[in-house]
Amino acid sequence: MNAPAKFDSTMYHLAPIMELIAELNPHDADIRAKSIDPRRSVALLAPAGSGKTTQLIYRLMALLTVVEVPEHILTITFTNKAAGEIVERVTEALAKAATGIEPELAHERPLYLLGKLALERDRLLGWNLQLNPGRLRIMTFDAYCAKLAATMPIMSGFGGGRTAESPELIYRRAILETLGSVNDDTIPDELRTALESVLAFARNQFEVLVPLFSNLLAKRDQWVGEILHVNAEELSSMLQSIVTQEADHAIGVLQANGFGRCWEIFSDAAVVQGYPHFAWAANSPTDNTEEGREFHRLAAAVLLKADGGVRSKVTVRDGFPPKEEPTTRMNAFLSDIKGNADVEAALNSLLILPDAEYPAASAVMIEHLTIIMRYLLANLMVAFDDSAAVDFQEVAQRAIQALGTGDEVGEALLEEDRVYHLLVDEDQDTSPSQYQLLSRLVSDWSEHEDGRSVFMCGDQAQSIYLFRGATVEKFTEMVKRGSFGPKKLDVYHLRVNFRSSPVVVNWNNEVFGELFAGEGNNFVSSVPFRTADGKVTVEAVTTGEEGEAARVVELVQDAFSENPDQSVAILVRGRSHLKAILPALKAADITVTGTDIDPITESAPVSEVISLIRALWHKADRTSWLALMRSAFVGLSWDDCLVVARGGSVVLDALRSESVADALSPEGKVRVDRFLSALDAVEVSTRSDELAWKVRALWMSLGGMASVDHVELGDVKTVFKLLASHTSTGDLTDPQEFFAALNRLYASPKAGSVQIMTIHKSKGLEFDTVIVPSLQKSGGRDDTPLFYWRSMQDGFFLAPNIGHQDEASPESRLFNFIGKIVKKDQRDELDRICYVAFTRAKQNLHVLAYREEGDFEAGGPNTLLGRLKHVLADLTVEVATPASGNVKVGGVPSKARLDCTHAVGAPTNCFRPANANDSVPTEDELHDELREGEGNDFRAKIEGIVYHRMVEMIAKEGLEHWSIDRVGAKAQAVASLMRREGYPIRDVPAGRDRILDLLRTTLQSEKGRWILSKHDEDGQEVQLSGYRNGRWIHRYLDRPFVDGGCYWITDWKTPACPEGCDVDDFVRTVANRYRAKMHEYKAVVIEAGVTLPVRLGLYLPSVDVFVEV
Repeated sequence: MNAPAKFDSTMYHLAPIMELIAELNPHDADIRAKSIDPRRSVALLAPAGSGKTTQLIYRLMALLTVVEVPEHILTITFTNKAAGEIVERVTEALAKAATGIEPELAHERPLYLLGKLALERDRLLGWNLQLNPGRLRIMTFDAYCAKLAATMPIMSGFGGGRTAESPELIYRRAILETLGSVNDDTIPDELRTALESVLAFARNQFEVLVPLFSNLLAKRDQWVGEILHVNAEELSSMLQSIVTQEADHAIGVLQANGFGRCWEIFSDAAVVQGYPHFAWAANSPTDNTEEGREFHRLAAAVLLKADGGVRSKVTVRDGFPPKEEPTTRMNAFLSDIKGNADVEAALNSLLILPDAEYPAASAVMIEHLTIIMRYLLANLMVAFDDSAAVDFQEVAQRAIQALGTGDEVGEALLEEDRVYHLLVDEDQDTSPSQYQLLSRLVSDWSEHEDGRSVFMCGDQAQSIYLFRGATVEKFTEMVKRGSFGPKKLDVYHLRVNFRSSPVVVNWNNEVFGELFAGEGNNFVSSVPFRTADGKVTVEAVTTGEEGEAARVVELVQDAFSENPDQSVAILVRGRSHLKAILPALKAADITVTGTDIDPITESAPVSEVISLIRALWHKADRTSWLALMRSAFVGLSWDDCLVVARGGSVVLDALRSESVADALSPEGKVRVDRFLSALDAVEVSTRSDELAWKVRALWMSLGGMASVDHVELGDVKTVFKLLASHTSTGDLTDPQEFFAALNRLYASPKAGSVQIMTIHKSKGLEFDTVIVPSLQKSGGRDDTPLFYWRSMQDGFFLAPNIGHQDEASPESRLFNFIGKIVKKDQRDELDRICYVAFTRAKQNLHVLAYREEGDFEAGGPNTLLGRLKHVLADLTVEVATPASGNVKVGGVPSKARLDCTHAVGAPTNCFRPANANDSVPTEDELHDELREGEGNDFRAKIEGIVYHRMVEMIAKEGLEHWSIDRVGAKAQAVASLMRREGYPIRDVPAGRDRILDLLRTTLQSEKGRWILSKHDEDGQEVQLSGYRNGRWIHRYLDRPFVDGGCYWITDWKTPACPEGCDVDDFVRTVANRYRAKMHEYKAVVIEAGVTLPVRLGLYLPSVDVFVEV
């Protein structure tokens, strides 16, 4: 194995460049120069606008001047866009260096000189990076994990497969399998007891538990290594420590704020007539003991309002009669502590503080959940295998597994895959599994200088991915510790802000210097580099949501009046916050570009295509057929649609009905005839059984192209592409997964003057003017989980949701207390979300909130306003912008429709064959079977079609991915295909079971597996065309392949052997029936150029016989 390059004291080839960087800016230039030195391992704290990406690229270029191969450098980013940007800038730097023309601007020279040195190294060692930029390992975590797991299948246990587009569906299968096993008499008693307990919590409703367990599985990297090993004794010990520490802090706050007076008032009231509710306060201790904590809890319940605020006074409703001395004294005391946020927090903490002893019922529930999660994880692995797909969490775990443990770490890696220099962008956003992977990568490195280095770049203030387990504490601890794995880190903090105007920089310094004070994240004020003018406004709109929307319009118009070429962005916490703003912008003729704002399914052209998909997929889907009739490319009027709707339960039958045709308007008749002509033309095609082709062909034949603009066309093509990927067998392989994947897509952004996006999407971007409205609005509500979990100083703590308990019960108080800690983490993250939003502004920043009635105290703790109101109080200006009168609400708009005579011209570059008797052989042959002895049972036809599609799927995916168990797991998909073909619903279970039996027989049969196995030149449903016996034939060969020096044409035949019939006689009859047709196929393939001996065979799964004909 080649050792990494050692650095020594003579390595000063970078010194001139480092000196050049140090001369660029006096505030932090020395730090910027040191951070690119390959001899140092560095933690670079890079606030917003500080040029973090440039520093990372400097570092990467510097490393290219010393490594043996570029693959020894691994650069991790969090988005494909960021990875692409870095690759582009590196290759651009190499290209500029290759010109030999040194730039005139001083700040461009360091990258040019680094590129020049990297090119010299490239030429010396023959890398040829300019032609092979793929050798630069710059990728996302997900991409690296997938590569690592795939390149080491034995170590990772990951032998290929795909990443599931909709893992929620796989989770659901695993969850229902686990919960459903409660009815299985063979399961262990411990599992049955655990399931009964959890089902009792959900009142025996599986659908209540599915989303809760699904959410847990999606986040399993945060708990899977801990929950399976917890025990009640450790939890009880941790709880004792947590409660004692929390109470110590809260009681200390109260003592420091003179609460001795308050306790005396309660104590005096306990012995005064007229105060019967305070007997608990008589002679009660106020220290940090169990009795003392109970006293504080009861006192806090009196002093706090329902919303958690401290009362301004007490009344008889609180147990204090009017005009009595204790009442007067208590109100005086409350007046003294009014507005004290520390006191309010301490009282709220004591109010919900649980008992120090872990509740027995909670311990039992944790034990039950632990048992269930073990079985659930096992069923998840089975579901992954059945689906031939895994989620990103599993890919990450397999990658970690591939790296090995202890002395074996990295030993399985090939030399070119070894990492000697690790660079991580946005390190504060690493999830637990990602952090574990990085730690494993460097675990066997030396703490001394060994030619290896790490470069961790991040900013605590921009950590906003708590929902995926990325806690800012890990990054903060790394910085505080000054090491990552065995490597000691030089910690550098950049200060210069190259992005924003001085006004914006200084305003953010003021706001966040106070907001982040005391949180241990070492916020350091930035120094503005630019001298441009700018402004910051904080406005409280007093005219409600519509008034705020009108004010946003004014701000946009003002920005463009100052500079029409500037970039303007509106950033919101959630898409729902745009409800009033988008119509107001549209009414003002301001075009917008929305990034992941509009779900693609809400686009009118896409919704019409979805109706077309659903209608063609299921002829009895009445709603979709009627929606299709109203689409722009069909265009029936409402009146004509009503005629069709009344014509029968099956819309397609109604369209073909003479009585319906007579009742249609003249235009309606033209439109229906036009639609049916196009549909019939598609139906007779040889590809009519391919849903994706059929949908696209019919859409284009009806003029769909003429009903969309170029952006909408892009969205429609996206849907077509997705449909094609989910119809590998011609029909939808998993309709539920397809429509779930569809719901995750967003419409393509249209070109507009204003960018609109969520704050999370804006991270890493910058705009001249930024508008942040609706600070008073909260985000979406999360479901209450099955348990709260959190990593504490003493270990991993769990609090289960017992459910249906009194809020005052020990179990509920424990659950709510840990939930409060978790929610505090979420509220703290709101500060960082504000920071990300406000630091996107280059020149102007406008912050808004609105009220409907009353004051702005409505900004709750889960809103951005709630976090900022004490900071912004002196900076806010109230405005009363009237709501715009331009937005008018009218009736239902008339739908734009293509003209009823619209015709689609034939493309000049395609071949249009003469009318031919095109049909899929399977269907023709099944018709023959029906005519020749199966009693015209159309059920047999549908069973044959579905069986053919399933074996085609098996052959395409590969026999190795299919087992008898997986066949059983496809029962729902088989039933869905049967219903799609029109199989009577009441008969589906029996027919489905017959098909599944045929598939099981096929997979267990030696000949069946031989046909499905990989062969040379094999295929499924291979199209065959030829001129035979005076006519053109167009057929599909079920399963042709080359084996043993012969070209085999095999076919599946599904008729059942009649009861009492001899099997040999049955096989002979079937062979005789198809002999002529099979020999016709043989003649055509020979004419097509097949020179090998051609052999023909039929496989009959009903009797497990393969016969040559």
